[in-house]
Amino acid sequence: MSAEVKPTTTGAFQTTKAERNTYGLFFVGQNFFYMLVVSFLQIFLTDKGVTAAAVAAVFVLVKVWDAVDDPLFGVIIDRSEPKSGKFLPWIRASIVPIAITTVLMFAMPASISLTAKIVWCAIAYILWDLTYTLCDAPVYALMTAMTSNSQERTTMISIGRIGGMIGAIGVSLTIPLMYPKLGWLPTAIIISVIGLLTMIPVSRLAKERVHDKEEEAPSLGEIWANVKGNKYLLIFFGSMILFSLTNTIMVASPYFAVNLLGKAEMASPITAVTAFPMLLIAAFIPGLVKRFGKFKLYLFMTAWFIVSCFLTYFIGYSSTPVLLLMFLVRGIGFGFVAVMLFMFAPDCVEYGTFKSGNRAAGVSFSMQSFAIKLTSGLSASLAMFVLSLVHFVSGAGAVQPATAIHGIWLLISIFPAFGALLSIPVFLMYKLPEKDVEIMARANNGEITREEAVKQLSRTY
Repeated sequence: MSAEVKPTTTGAFQTTKAERNTYGLFFVGQNFFYMLVVSFLQIFLTDKGVTAAAVAAVFVLVKVWDAVDDPLFGVIIDRSEPKSGKFLPWIRASIVPIAITTVLMFAMPASISLTAKIVWCAIAYILWDLTYTLCDAPVYALMTAMTSNSQERTTMISIGRIGGMIGAIGVSLTIPLMYPKLGWLPTAIIISVIGLLTMIPVSRLAKERVHDKEEEAPSLGEIWANVKGNKYLLIFFGSMILFSLTNTIMVASPYFAVNLLGKAEMASPITAVTAFPMLLIAAFIPGLVKRFGKFKLYLFMTAWFIVSCFLTYFIGYSSTPVLLLMFLVRGIGFGFVAVMLFMFAPDCVEYGTFKSGNRAAGVSFSMQSFAIKLTSGLSASLAMFVLSLVHFVSGAGAVQPATAIHGIWLLISIFPAFGALLSIPVFLMYKLPEKDVEIMARANNGEITREEAVKQLSRTY
């Protein structure tokens, strides 16, 4: 373990360039696994003859498990005191298992019964979900241990999101080209090996410099009190869940390409124009946040996303170039929201620490992981439930009725706007200015006293 540095919220960066780059590289690999499962597991299962309703049921089952394992794991992180670091040991322990469980899901034999397929998928998905939790919550919390510089943390979040977008776009572009030619299992193996190799470096190069004060570990009651009393953490994650719940774009894309455009390979350009703006936007967000503030920028881009969803639906898909242009326009709004989602949790952690005296970063970031996985799973389940209602026919090459065709179009065009609309009233309750967060962070790091911080805050919290 490296020597502890003196906490600071400003000044020179505390991490090395190699650490920051491998931190971003980790998210490339992590999103290889994530996008393979979240965007393509559904079509893999329906291609293998599993009904849309059964797929929806499996996803709900996994999310019930999520409700238990993510917060529980966050408590374990916060109470753990491994000698080799608070977060890195969990990351190191998760990398190989996530590759194994990913391959296991796509190794389901086509010859077994429908019941056996459902059981196989449920068990494999739950195991995958557990291993994903082992790497996800710790890597976000790791950033707070690598540096106490708030500006550096924002930079690392952007680097992480750029890496994540590269991984998400890369795998989403290549899988529609790979699986029709190679088959699902070879595709999953190739993706998993690449993901494994890109996630390893940060586990070897990263250093935890910022450690909690030497004091007794908080009790479970104190940790949960921290979360329950952190109203801005609850407000933001509530808004985030509502926004993402109906975001069925990535789930619907493979079905849209196959059944409405006639080619599985068309999922690649759809993904490219949808996700490419995120890659470009991530590099500019720190400067835009500094100028306009996170709150206003996030709210404006949510509205942008909603309007473009409605425009996409009414313009239609008769012209592929126009359709791709509309997906690109919508991708700008979604890109901002997707990247900025990860900038609010560190602020909420500082607020919670200032209020309670217990950092509980593990629980806070595990809640972020939980919210992301909950909404991705439930949105996928919701999409599959909608497909079952519109009489979608499972099986590779099946001819779909007109009701299923229209249902798929709804899922990829206008349906995502409704969750975003519902999220706005909740997000408007989030009133935690960045300047106040910086003051709280200085007090949390011991640079100023709590009494001095209270005097400098814009209002009473």
